[in-house]
Amino acid sequence: CSSDLRPGLRRILLRNKTVQTLPVPPVVATVAQAIWDKKGFEVVALRVKELAQYTDYLMVASATSDRHAQAIADSVEEAMRLAGHKAIGVEGRSQGRWVLLDFGEVVVHVFHRPVRDYYEIERLYGDAPRVALVEPAWLQETSPDHLVEQAGDVGEWLWQSVDVTENPDSIDPSDPEWATGDGDDRG
Repeated sequence: CSSDLRPGLRRILLRNKTVQTLPVPPVVATVAQAIWDKKGFEVVALRVKELAQYTDYLMVASATSDRHAQAIADSVEEAMRLAGHKAIGVEGRSQGRWVLLDFGEVVVHVFHRPVRDYYEIERLYGDAPRVALVEPAWLQETSPDHLVEQAGDVGEWLWQSVDVTENPDSIDPSDPEWATGDGDDRG
């Protein structure tokens, strides 16, 4: 999968592969599974205990869109709550481009993929040992670029399926099919 990444990020990930890999602690496994349950991808877990004083593990994941990042963050927060861990802090959820979840022992960054590519946060901890995560089969069978492309295709199809310029009266906000249910202003 790393061959599909931007050259700078691939170099960082390949560099980390030469560093010691570690077994998966339960807290990291819980977060990784919650990310994969919502089809998050490019999940990286680093042990930063020796490099940072604020956490033991740093996890980074990619999402196909802002909404996808928000859904992944919600999944992680719920899974951790069920495992007995409460978030100390959550930042960026409303925008969804970069959501940070701080659980003390583990800090999770969920990025909309273009934002992750821009910031290359793994570079800050390039020498940190990687936790040996085993990706689920569905993720091993596809590339991150394909996931992003699929998400774009669905979004484009949704917008093409509704032409509000020809008949704006065809949208009925009281119709359950159009209801968003989350109080946002998409109308």
